[in-house]
Order: sequence, then C-alpha cells, then structure tokens
Amino acid sequence: MRTMPLNLIEKACEYTRQVREEFKQKAEGIIEPLTPKARYAHEYLFTRECINIGCRKAVKLLPKGWKRSVAYSILMMALLDIFHYGKKDEVVNVYNKLLQDIIGDY
Repeated sequence: MRTMPLNLIEKACEYTRQVREEFKQKAEGIIEPLTPKARYAHEYLFTRECINIGCRKAVKLLPKGWKRSVAYSILMMALLDIFHYGKKDEVVNVYNKLLQDIIGDY
C-alpha cells in the first residue's frame, strides 16, 4: 500500500491554506465590510468556507466513498477546533486517533 501514512488533517490544513491564498490574491476592489463587527463576521465566514473547500479536497485522497463522508465530518470538526484553539498537538492527536478508530487504515 503506502510507504508513508497519510495524515488527512495535515493535508486538509495545507489545502485550506492554498485556497485561502488563492482567494486573497484574486481579490479585486473592496472585499471587506466597513464596520468592525461585520469585518469579523466576514473573516469568520471566509475562513469557514476555505476550511470546507480544503476538507473536500483532502477527502478525495481516500479510495472508498463511505470513508470520504465520515472523514469529511471529522476533518471539519478538527479544522474548526484548530481554527478556534490553535494547532496544538493534543487536538491533532485526538482527531487522528478518531479517524484511525472509525475509518481504520486510510
């Protein structure tokens, strides 16, 4: 099979980072709202959309369809926790163990 284990959380973070950079580079004109509250809401929704796209790209690496839907749900929870609390080893280890327990060897 694979020589090196695939870390879906790392791949999802990488894809999310790429999507975010692509969107930021293509931005033309004024894309941010004027009030501080609206700017925070816009940034939060923009980040969630980038996480969504990154997770969708990462699960396409899995060969079986049923594993993709389960892994997508876990990856979304993992990346949202990483977004809220920072990329701590404890958070990544918990979700990696959850992925390993539920979908097995991926």
